Amino acid sequence: MNDHTLRVLEFDRVLELLAAEAAFSLGAEKARALRPAAEFAAAKQLAAETAEMRLLDQLGIDIPFSGARDIRAHLRAAGIGQLLEPGALLECAQVLTTARRARLVLEKVRDRVPALAAIGDRISDFRAFAGDVEEAISPRGEVLDAASEQLALVRRELRAAEARLEQRAQAALAEALRRGAAQEGLLTERNGRKVIPVRSDSRSLVPGIVHDVSSSGATLFIEPFAVVEAGNAVRELRLAEEREVRRVLQRLTDQLGSRADEALRSLDALAELDLISARARLARKMRAALPPAGDAESWLGEQGPTRLVRARHPLLRGEVVPIDIEVGESPQGILITGPNTGGKTVALKTVGLLTLMAQAGMGVPCDEGSRIRFYPKIYADIGDEQSIEQSLSTFSSHLRNIISILREADRSTLVLLDELGAGTDPAEGAAIARAVIEELLDRGTTLVATTHHGELKVFAHGDSRLANASVEFDLETLSPTYHLVVGLPGQSNALAIARRLGLDERVVARAAEQLAPGHFELESLLEEIRAQRREAEAARAAAEAARAEAERTRRELAIERERIEDERAAVLAEAKREAEDTLARMRREIEQLRRRSAERQFDPQAAQEALRQAERERERLARAAVPRRAAAPAPVISREVEPGDFVHVRDIPQLGEALTAPGEDGRLEVQFGSIRMKVSIDRVDRIEKRQGGGGGATVVVPAGPPVSHEIDLRGQRAEAALERFESYLDAAFRAGLPYVRIIHGKGTGALRAAIREALARHPLVRSYESAPAAEGGDGVTIALLAG
Repeated sequence: MNDHTLRVLEFDRVLELLAAEAAFSLGAEKARALRPAAEFAAAKQLAAETAEMRLLDQLGIDIPFSGARDIRAHLRAAGIGQLLEPGALLECAQVLTTARRARLVLEKVRDRVPALAAIGDRISDFRAFAGDVEEAISPRGEVLDAASEQLALVRRELRAAEARLEQRAQAALAEALRRGAAQEGLLTERNGRKVIPVRSDSRSLVPGIVHDVSSSGATLFIEPFAVVEAGNAVRELRLAEEREVRRVLQRLTDQLGSRADEALRSLDALAELDLISARARLARKMRAALPPAGDAESWLGEQGPTRLVRARHPLLRGEVVPIDIEVGESPQGILITGPNTGGKTVALKTVGLLTLMAQAGMGVPCDEGSRIRFYPKIYADIGDEQSIEQSLSTFSSHLRNIISILREADRSTLVLLDELGAGTDPAEGAAIARAVIEELLDRGTTLVATTHHGELKVFAHGDSRLANASVEFDLETLSPTYHLVVGLPGQSNALAIARRLGLDERVVARAAEQLAPGHFELESLLEEIRAQRREAEAARAAAEAARAEAERTRRELAIERERIEDERAAVLAEAKREAEDTLARMRREIEQLRRRSAERQFDPQAAQEALRQAERERERLARAAVPRRAAAPAPVISREVEPGDFVHVRDIPQLGEALTAPGEDGRLEVQFGSIRMKVSIDRVDRIEKRQGGGGGATVVVPAGPPVSHEIDLRGQRAEAALERFESYLDAAFRAGLPYVRIIHGKGTGALRAAIREALARHPLVRSYESAPAAEGGDGVTIALLAG
């Protein structure tokens, strides 16, 4: 990819944002070195990796990076046999263990993220090395006694020798104190030997070896002969300990060094995963679009146009005005005009930078419906690059870049030209600009250019390969709105701006006289078109707001109905419980009457009164069990249907054939084309008797039981879930529910796909959609029922 293009489009600043999302330094290093792919297959692979990482994030699966460090220096040192310190070995073991954990995570979901799993396959198994390091070195970086049997033996002997040395040294100190030679009851060390501070005039009282003298010469530090042998034993054992520790460290270093190349590959794979994770995190932070996992070509294409929906420049801060733009096929090029500081260059850079980001596997800050075309070559000429040192003017620097671009541009090239034709005589600059544009269009090059030349607006209007676009300018505030309008050239607001800024009216009028009459007619026409477009956009926004309000009202009504249904169900449940209690009490009373009769204590009058009381209880419970509805209860409907009759069922546009007569539950089986379903008799609006049909029995249809507005199918296999779902949907329709919520969870997506496939062909379903994010998102489907 052209380095000049990367620089003027500020791709390096985006890479700094990416590096900030990396978990460790090697991932950040890879982020800063990232470049857009120059081949479509490589770009598609990068996009697929980022999409898979986002899928893991959506599934709540994290790849561990907490123990990741840059250990390349340690690995290279081990590779050439250089002894590693305990801390370095411990760090290497931790990093390689972290890498293996990352591989294990990816192996568990290999079928969902094959591209990431392939990277994980580059990570080798260093469990043996990590286990040996853990046994030999403590978390504080100390070599443990268990590192080797010899080390454990030497340290046991060392501890015993140090105890003997301490005992003999204390005895020698006590003797020196008794003789008055020692200045204080304190042992000290010099050159690793136990010594006693002795006054120089008492030297003869403590026979031994002088190891040091105080600065004044008044104190000698003497190792008594009685402790020299014990001190020698301690010194020898400490040297033995050091040799054994070094041997242990060398063994671990050699173990790692023999596989240094594998370890470096594993570290590189971990850093690669960190880079991909950083791309996914940055995309989430920028609310950027990414392709679905496994379907990168639906978002990144080798042919066709680049289509950006509400695209935002990733480096802008504050309230960013998004742009909509389509270029690369029809039209092949776009010419953007408008005032200075109006956003022309930002729009130009947005197209170029987002294309670079997409080809580098990064998320693109735009909305759903966007599509990026892959370009092997991207060239940009942006900004004023005049150079005093090289004697280049603004025009010369632009022309030099354009000459370089024309050497390479072809059908697979995206060219971005800012202020085309600027920096020289307007007439000649416009002529050169038009010639350059025509040449690029003839080559099939995709072009986005900005200019101030009015002649190029007319040229763009007359060439079907080129579309005019402009950035809006508010004359009231003398400030740009940054809205990009495709299809209209920019207005020349110079006179209006001059008048608003206070230029003498006579001067403005004299300037106006120099312009042709057609200039003002064109400006007036453009303003009228812009006004009409603003009115249309306002009307569309109002319609969208009204639709949103209607949807909100519908949801509120559905929630209210759900509340009423819940209350109704609670009333019925309470009535049922009360009925069961009363029935149990009546049974007990009847049983008591039976016992009295058996004992010849039967009282006919008391029995009659008990029966009357039971009848009153039954009537009261029957009244309490009638559900209270907002509307009047539906009347009892009688229908005569026989197998073979053709029936018109409410809310189902297709004529059905009755396969059975209504059953005891008031439902009959009806065939609608290839679909067989049970429907309630009260939904039959009209019956067409078959030829020679006979009469049928009269059917009384009772009201159906209450049905909840949602069903939870999580954890069930698709076949069982679909069977339960079909029965529930029919019951919900008969209960008059306007919509139902099917909770299927996210999981692998298999159950969701099966449910939605059934909804798409079900005659009782008008439409369906995912629940809002706050209500379950893709884990819940809301289906609107016919009716």
